Amino acid sequence: MTDDTPSDAHSTMLDVGAIIHSIAGLTAMALGGLMYVYDWAQLLFSVLMIISAVSAVWISAAHNSWVLGHWLAIFPVIGIFIGYFFEAWGFTAAYICLWLAFLHFIERGIAKMRQQ
Repeated sequence: MTDDTPSDAHSTMLDVGAIIHSIAGLTAMALGGLMYVYDWAQLLFSVLMIISAVSAVWISAAHNSWVLGHWLAIFPVIGIFIGYFFEAWGFTAAYICLWLAFLHFIERGIAKMRQQ
């Protein structure tokens, strides 16, 4: 697992996987907060986390870039599995993992801006 960014050859093309991943992740952040108030939000949160995880795998494989942020986007699926089949705290674990992935994304963005 490296923490390198994808090659510049891919940076000029519109990356549909990255768009799907970003939209699913950001929407899941809002729904994750709502899942403690509304039951329907938990199902939507779970679906979006699965979409985000699949798109993270897709992006990682397509760019041969298995970065920490992508692994953090995949881990919430484990929490969702725990939440549905074992204990309700799995959903909270998934939500925490989502926030860790988001904070990692922000930190990487700031670090990249400082490099430039």
